[in-house]
Amino acid sequence: MNELKLKLMSFGFLYGVPQADMVLDMRGLQNPFYVPELKEKTGLDQVVQDYIFSFPESKEYLQTVLHLLQLRLHQAVKYGRPLDMTFAIGCTGGRHRSVAMTVKIAERLREIGYHVTVQHRELEQ
Repeated sequence: MNELKLKLMSFGFLYGVPQADMVLDMRGLQNPFYVPELKEKTGLDQVVQDYIFSFPESKEYLQTVLHLLQLRLHQAVKYGRPLDMTFAIGCTGGRHRSVAMTVKIAERLREIGYHVTVQHRELEQ
């Protein structure tokens, strides 16, 4: 297990950007909010995740974000940065795209040995 302790936080840009080591923007991805049967669900629901990741650009974005985060984490270790880092992942309202992406990123980072905690800021209100 890697010594770094990572916190991933989904959030909505409508409610302000949280303080974080890196902020990622998911607003360019397809928005389930505009699909009537998905509007009231969240990115924790499998049907919303399936919708978001049915688009090739979402899968590509996930891979790009994972690569970027791994570069940042490698730098932290290499240059002796703090071992606790927060990555904020936002979309417009913080209920669909950012939540789904946060879930996927956390899964992948855990698979490669990072200790990851997750907070869904707008879902906890």
